Amino acid sequence: MSPDADSTIDDDEVARGLYRIYVVALEAEVMSTRKFVEKNPGYRPGQPCYFVDVTDLAVDLRFDQHMHGIKDNAFVRMYGAALRPDFTVDFPPLPFGVAVEKEAEFARSLRGEGCGVWAPVLDAPETSNVYVIRLDAAVLKNRRFRAANPAYVKGSPCVYVGATGTSPEARFANHKAGYKANYYARAYGEGLMPELFQHLNPMTQQRALATEIALAEELRQEGFAVWQN
Repeated sequence: MSPDADSTIDDDEVARGLYRIYVVALEAEVMSTRKFVEKNPGYRPGQPCYFVDVTDLAVDLRFDQHMHGIKDNAFVRMYGAALRPDFTVDFPPLPFGVAVEKEAEFARSLRGEGCGVWAPVLDAPETSNVYVIRLDAAVLKNRRFRAANPAYVKGSPCVYVGATGTSPEARFANHKAGYKANYYARAYGEGLMPELFQHLNPMTQQRALATEIALAEELRQEGFAVWQN
């Protein structure tokens, strides 16, 4: 894996549960890599460098995974010096979307102090997209779908919200073809609703997964019937 590489998504499900923010101190040599330098134009020489991320694992286990090349970030694997639990002791475990926003906020605060920082939510390649598929209203006859939308306003659209490492158009075609398909998207999908998501794309993988959750909730609050993994 190259130092700027992060995994891509294709409607990956975010694990249910709570996520922890963790910080890894990086060796100063990381500033010799072009990608890291490009993301840190405000770096002040002599300031420390860090990797900031979230995980649903024990943070020491996640650090060990990086160091052994398991779903790793190459900056951590090549330049990781030590975990910094003292930085995050006041951060409680959080739902994924909230944890990602805190990750971004904390990374920006470190950059504001002149530190060098890599945070996947901010710095990974912006190659992911969210999308919304309009579903045939007949989906409301499905008991499981109906139960997931107790606040549905009659007459409002029924939709599937997802995130993908491909284009929304390609992902919709895959759903309809049965490739890594969601049942509701395949059986009831009528077409994309770009007016609901086009302005948001593209984005990093973490941002896409967090935005998928937030967009689904926003649409539910507007009375839509929504399915989101």
